[in-house]
Amino acid sequence: MIASTNGRLIAYSILTSVCLLTTGCGGGSATKVIEGTVSVAGQKADGGEVRFVPIEGTPGSVNASTITDGKYRLEARGGVPLGKYRVEVTATKKTGRQVMQDNGFEKVMGDELVKISPPQYAGKQSTIVAEITADSDGKFDINITQ
Repeated sequence: MIASTNGRLIAYSILTSVCLLTTGCGGGSATKVIEGTVSVAGQKADGGEVRFVPIEGTPGSVNASTITDGKYRLEARGGVPLGKYRVEVTATKKTGRQVMQDNGFEKVMGDELVKISPPQYAGKQSTIVAEITADSDGKFDINITQ
């Protein structure tokens, strides 16, 4: 009976530790899944990347998502922590041509992509700002007019 009780106690301790590690002691910060569309000068972006970079005391790290068919979605780790972010965008468009590409393993034919977003939106100089609050609906469309 003692061995069985010790086994349950050890299992309970391990389970409690795992729960605390995955949820944190205070439940962690609130997050929101953020999604939206990306367009440049009225053209839907075919590819690229969107990055939400914390600013003005917002805790956490950069949250990034690829753009696919004009849409992005930030959902890793439960989404983006509440706060203020500089939004950095690199958007691309298909040219309609197929070109030889190296995927790291072999050379394959793929869609040729060209950047359509101005470089001033790709880094620290981006003027796009998003504020994520508890009341946010999770939608943040990015429309760069150039």
